[in-house]
Amino acid sequence: MEIRRVKVPTAIVWAAPTKAKAAQAYFQAPDIATWLAQLSVADQVALTDQNAMVTQALLNDRVILDQVQGDWAHVFVKQQATRLERRGYPGWIPVSQLTTHDQELDYPTTTVRLVQAETPLLDAQGQVTLTLPLGTVLTTTGQDAQHIQVLTPLGSGQISAQAARLTLGGVDDGDRLLALGREFLGAPYLWGGITPQGFDCSGLVYALHRALDYTIPRDAQDQFTSGYPIAPEALAPGDLVFFAHDHGTGTIHHVGIYAGKGQMLHAPKPGETVTMTSLAQAPYAAEYAGGRRFWQ
Repeated sequence: MEIRRVKVPTAIVWAAPTKAKAAQAYFQAPDIATWLAQLSVADQVALTDQNAMVTQALLNDRVILDQVQGDWAHVFVKQQATRLERRGYPGWIPVSQLTTHDQELDYPTTTVRLVQAETPLLDAQGQVTLTLPLGTVLTTTGQDAQHIQVLTPLGSGQISAQAARLTLGGVDDGDRLLALGREFLGAPYLWGGITPQGFDCSGLVYALHRALDYTIPRDAQDQFTSGYPIAPEALAPGDLVFFAHDHGTGTIHHVGIYAGKGQMLHAPKPGETVTMTSLAQAPYAAEYAGGRRFWQ
């Protein structure tokens, strides 16, 4: 089993190499945010309908290398559990976005998890080399009051100590999940997205739990199957609320985060942004499938 690491801040995982041809602008843009801003709503809907993008992987995430075809690698993203494959979320990543081997095998095992939307990665001179998204996990080698020294697939660096310090209030992690989610109100929708540059519904849920060090599956159907069931009258902030076809009895197609008072925080669909919505609003009221909890 050959392990590689992601060596870019955010790597899109594609359903197939040919699928990426529908979004060639991605490979010409300096970053995902720039690329997404250039996409029309029709472009975003097409990416969704074609299931061209399946998920994303973050800098330093470990992937199992399955095969290489030209410039593309078929991988399994180990941090993202899925019913599709026991080894991790399957898909294709450009070979250029992966290391040539697992570069952390001999590194210390202490890690740090980034909880801010964006965190600059600095070199020894304090210059920004990369900007890392929420949820990135890095190996640490030391820390002072201002900075944490880290190792990455690109070498050593440092980040602000504040980048890994969760300062959200709340009586429990459910409150903190919701408070963190509120920071991303207005973030754009992106099918397959797990970062503030663009979330899909289950990607938002996955990213928030990951930032708080909860391991949950990547997709809504798996999240529904794996979470602890919560009755409607017992829902608390931070719980997940799910929606399904066939009046709530069929396949799960959407997930949000319960926000109290009959509201949920969620990433609705292409062309829209992370927002608050009433559970009584159509079509959600008629498609409610149940609540689940991971944070307790």
